[in-house]
Amino acid sequence: MNIKHSLSIALLCQTSYVFAAASETNTVDNQDGTFTYTQKINKDSTSPHYVAPSGYGFNFYSHSGQDYGWQHNFDEASNPLVKIQSATLMIRGYDIDSEAFHGTSGEYDGISVDGIDLNPGLLQGTNGTWSETTFDMPTSYILDDGLMNVFLDIDMNHDYVWWKTTLDYSLLTITYAITQNDAPYTPTLSGSPQGCANSTDDFTVNISNSSDADPDGDPVTYEYRWFVDIGQGEVVDDEVAGKTDHTGNTVLSSQVNAGETWRVQVIATDSNNLVSDPAFFTWELGENDSDCDGITDTNDDYPNDDKRASNNYSVQSTLAFEDLWPEKGDYDLNDLVISNQFNLVKDANGLVKQIDLTGSIQARGATLASGFAIAFPGTTSANVESINVNVNGQSESVSAEAGHSSELVVAVLKNIHSATDNSQTYSFFNTQDGDDRAVIPVTMNLIFIDPVDPLQIGNAPFNPFIYRVSDRGREVHLPNYAPTALANTGLFKTGADNTEVGGETYMTPAGHPWALEISTSWLHPMESVDIIQAYPAIQDWAESRKARGTTWYSTPVAGKCWKCN
Repeated sequence: MNIKHSLSIALLCQTSYVFAAASETNTVDNQDGTFTYTQKINKDSTSPHYVAPSGYGFNFYSHSGQDYGWQHNFDEASNPLVKIQSATLMIRGYDIDSEAFHGTSGEYDGISVDGIDLNPGLLQGTNGTWSETTFDMPTSYILDDGLMNVFLDIDMNHDYVWWKTTLDYSLLTITYAITQNDAPYTPTLSGSPQGCANSTDDFTVNISNSSDADPDGDPVTYEYRWFVDIGQGEVVDDEVAGKTDHTGNTVLSSQVNAGETWRVQVIATDSNNLVSDPAFFTWELGENDSDCDGITDTNDDYPNDDKRASNNYSVQSTLAFEDLWPEKGDYDLNDLVISNQFNLVKDANGLVKQIDLTGSIQARGATLASGFAIAFPGTTSANVESINVNVNGQSESVSAEAGHSSELVVAVLKNIHSATDNSQTYSFFNTQDGDDRAVIPVTMNLIFIDPVDPLQIGNAPFNPFIYRVSDRGREVHLPNYAPTALANTGLFKTGADNTEVGGETYMTPAGHPWALEISTSWLHPMESVDIIQAYPAIQDWAESRKARGTTWYSTPVAGKCWKCN
């Protein structure tokens, strides 16, 4: 009963109920080779069974912070011929407000034995009434030393005075036989569905060791007891939660709702009525979370995929390369112009499971054949589940490039020449007057075996570069990006290059780059037009090491760049 409207102890004692007498321990010979042992603990029990706390305990309204315990014993546990047929712990309590409609704010009084929570997990009852909760007592708890230390955790969900309850008694009942026959093995359970479950599933439990269920070869039957947590934070018997009282190995989906936890207890009983310890299998259903990844369906971009939860798109940008490094060449930076946008597909923990590239080849102003690749730090080819590249509608499964032990390198375009639409009229692609062909779509799908920390792989576009098809070591990277393990570092500081390993890379002494990332769509220079002529503001931007002229790409010179008329 909620403290706001709790009865006083005086009112409770005026009811017609008479509390049980002192502790009772009895053994009854059932005249069939079995015995039934009962032991009742109440307010009148004495040490070692029960030491009454001051002002709370049995026969007192007690609340959070007034938890207490007691001890049952079974002296016959020391007899190796004692085999248990059934064992229950029944606790009678008053005003236990465990009704499910309270949600997690209800009165939930947990019962544990020898420090281990029992099932159904808590006392069950309704406001202002006496109720009896029966727990199946595992035989191992009894036979290990014959002592069972029971503990009551009152109002587990509050750490202040809110709900109160009182107990009448705790009754241990053990039926046992004196026999050399052994009890059946604890069942080995397999459940369907395995792992994630949702409210459209039927729940079925199967016995994996049914063909070898008893050490004596005795026939075995199985008893099923089902529990469910419909929002109170602990499982209770299914019928107490308003469900069907299931006694078989299946719960139909019509009984199941999102957000619930279902648990089945299975006990094996052999032909001598000896019982095993209980075995359990549990299904947890997310709250409107079909894949049970902890992200609700409304917030999950992949509601039916527990390995993926969110799309994370980069800003669409343009990459441009000059292929004559370490010489400056014509310095038109249109030997490859490719748009790109990345999607980092993350799991529920924020780790990257998949990287998708969507882009298009805008221009190819190169005579030499080059490839286009991306290096991903923080992971390696050993962590790749699959890579798929699609160029202009032609899909291909590819492998990570070999020779890299500390990063993952993917060749997106193995030959830009063969990927572009060669024309009899134009020797290049979209870099000359009148050449206005459709861009060529490019996508890449990279899936990791184990999700990767996004801090390890960095930000899009990661480390993109081109390389000479006929000379793989001749890599061209964005300024201040690192070469890969296959780069020919002997070309550093030759020609116009001023790369310093560990310092500035892929720039001239003046700071002019061989590759650019422009954070927008971009009109590249015409063929053989120096980029400084097409975009004069780039010179100050480059030579100030990006400190000035940050919008250089927005001021083209008419007639100097493709479609800049």
